[in-house]
Amino acid sequence: MKKLICSLLVVVMALTGISFSGKAETASAYEAADTYEAVVVNSVKPAEKADISADMPKERAPAVEQPVVEETVAAEPEVPSVSQEEIELIALCVMAEAEGECEYGQRLVIDVILNRVDDPHFPDTIYDVIYQKNQFSGMYGDRITRCYVKDELVQLVREELESRTNYDAVFFRTGHYHSYGVPMFQVGAHYFSSYD
Repeated sequence: MKKLICSLLVVVMALTGISFSGKAETASAYEAADTYEAVVVNSVKPAEKADISADMPKERAPAVEQPVVEETVAAEPEVPSVSQEEIELIALCVMAEAEGECEYGQRLVIDVILNRVDDPHFPDTIYDVIYQKNQFSGMYGDRITRCYVKDELVQLVREELESRTNYDAVFFRTGHYHSYGVPMFQVGAHYFSSYD
């Protein structure tokens, strides 16, 4: 009986990682299993060792099956197909509407144009959005005759096509918010609003 209790105690100690010194040691599942096999085989009479060894599996499966992790690659955001002519038209509109504004304010004007193209409440082409009646007043009259396409603005348009600064603003006005739309924020002289 003492042998059985001692054997069980040794097995428990081996499986829990407790050494004879009384300190706990960490053991992997494989180390614990190896120790368990050694204890079981060594605690049995020599005549029975061959039988027990024969019954033990030669290769062990992992103690815990590791989940298979599938790598998913995030899809690149789809960049809208915009012609060079349309890019230059947006840049010209930004020059007419926001020439004196900071770069951030100019980016927001670009975004208003792009957001309107995406919004079902507005025309669905860049040209039609910019030339929609009573919109982008800088594109009419004397102001437009003094404007030209600047390389810096073309670059800003390209960057905003890749990743917009804002996806909600569809209105802006100088001096105060429109009487329609939901006021969002002010940048420079422009007050930006969303549709809802």
